[in-house]
Amino acid sequence: MSRVAILGASGRLGTHLVTIALERDFEVSALVRNPEKITRANYNLTLIEGGAGSGEDIQTAVEGCRFVLSAMGSSKPVMTACVRNLVQELKAIKPLKRFIFVSWLGAGDSVVQAQGVSELRSVITRATHKKMFEDISRAEDTIRASRLPYVILRPTRLTDDGPADSTVAVGAEEVPPGPISRVDLARFVFQILEEPGWERREVTVGSKSPR
Repeated sequence: MSRVAILGASGRLGTHLVTIALERDFEVSALVRNPEKITRANYNLTLIEGGAGSGEDIQTAVEGCRFVLSAMGSSKPVMTACVRNLVQELKAIKPLKRFIFVSWLGAGDSVVQAQGVSELRSVITRATHKKMFEDISRAEDTIRASRLPYVILRPTRLTDDGPADSTVAVGAEEVPPGPISRVDLARFVFQILEEPGWERREVTVGSKSPR
């Protein structure tokens, strides 16, 4: 049985990742700030209360895991520091088969693409959250500079809708797809988790539905 670490497991995306991982018979090591948000009990689920700001907490969460999923979120520009801790610990995992990092649309080279989702909203969001976008872009740079088998996913607009099973992934130079539900994004993560050819790729993920 394969073991997967899920960081940010008590968040709105993270809880879906935990559910799907358990449904697929993974052993799950979940790093959570709020354990009470994980209401299900399962003998394959281990909860580690803590945060990615602590290298010790990350080390505990990822130990023995072949797969690592990051659904970390923050209202402060601390992602770069968290990712540096994470990358440092992941370098010690042998063999790490895949590391999937859920980023933001508008980070890195997807700035222009984000304007295609909603030009006005994109300009407002980047203006009011400039430090956050700079931080997440630096976090991406840290991952990119590593030799890890990473995949960077930049979802369009996330919703709490039910599954639509119409997920598409495109490059940063392409027209962005429509909004995507968190459950569909979680399903997509596990779709590509062991699929060959995804190493060191960066894609925008959305749905085929009209924007």
